[in-house]
Amino acid sequence: MNKCIIIIMVVCLTVSCTHNKTSLSIGPGVVSLSSPQDVIVEMTGETYDKLETILQQVSYVKLSAIPLLSRIKKIQIADERIYLWDLVVGIVCYDMSGELLFQLNARGQGPGEYTDINAFAVNASLHQLVIYDNMKQSLMFYSTEDGRFVKSEKFNKPTPAEIAYWGGYFFYHNRLHRNYQDDISLHYYLLASKDGITIGKRYFKHENNKEDYPFSPSGHNLYDNNSKLYYCRDFDNIVYQIHEDSVVPRFRINLPNPLPASMIEERPNEMSLLRSGYSLGITDIYEYGGLLFFRFVKDGYIWSCLYNVEESKQVYCAKRIKFLDSSLIDTIDGIYKDCFYSILTPEYLDYAFSENPLEDYPDLFKTYDVEGDNPVIAFYRAVVR
Repeated sequence: MNKCIIIIMVVCLTVSCTHNKTSLSIGPGVVSLSSPQDVIVEMTGETYDKLETILQQVSYVKLSAIPLLSRIKKIQIADERIYLWDLVVGIVCYDMSGELLFQLNARGQGPGEYTDINAFAVNASLHQLVIYDNMKQSLMFYSTEDGRFVKSEKFNKPTPAEIAYWGGYFFYHNRLHRNYQDDISLHYYLLASKDGITIGKRYFKHENNKEDYPFSPSGHNLYDNNSKLYYCRDFDNIVYQIHEDSVVPRFRINLPNPLPASMIEERPNEMSLLRSGYSLGITDIYEYGGLLFFRFVKDGYIWSCLYNVEESKQVYCAKRIKFLDSSLIDTIDGIYKDCFYSILTPEYLDYAFSENPLEDYPDLFKTYDVEGDNPVIAFYRAVVR
């Protein structure tokens, strides 16, 4: 299925490292110089229709229809709860049967209220949902039990584009430093904090050409892989695994006809990049069961890729993925426990039903209303090979 919304992403050529040391200190953080696994991408066609030989449908969770979601920005599943950030209705929490537990939509200037959500993460160990509010320059903490306000902490800088909580640390993707140009301690892309406020470790020093080109190529940069946290910078094709005291290159994804680094210097507009014919960026990076999933853009289309990391071979790279039977899958949106999961939006389900109206779909889809129902979360397990 073609996506209507194009995620624009950019990749630059990486320079191989011939240094004979095992690690490099960048600020207080350590970036390993170990060699990542190479992932060679080749386009295999318009549609891949043998996915049922790779993934097995496990279950579906139909989300409660109230409030009605319309613009999902981020999903996180933790401790048997589903958290969805919708740009219209705020953050909504469901149990694993799809029942609404609470809605966090406390816009305002009063105690416990936020002016806007710019990023969020779940700290499951402390039962906290943490929101970054750029206007208030604060971190807002809410209970994951019922959404009640717990506390707020002033957070003047940096201004993170994304937050993740893993291994007892907050990790911030820090795209730009134009609001704190004199504080060179924050001129890094990845920042870590034990308490969420005091920045400790710093990784990947900002590059001036990217500071002058504020276009963000990826939908996200931090990827919760259940027991692992992956990170991929804008304009990069190296996927790093984050550890408590270091980051380690895990995969080098070699896209077909990647965007030359020189084009970043030219600061092209987004439409020029789409028309260029280059492969642009990497996003939605999830690994489980020996399979690595990711997406990128080329020729104005989103391409989905699945790679067998154990056998070092590509499974597919196509514009569309589908099952031959009555199971449904759109794209991989995350990992929870031992499963990949996918958000099946009403738009996708409307398309699937119109393409295959006679399929024997599971009972929950027989009464599904594409106009008035919320998405369905589908879970899949890797088939034992």
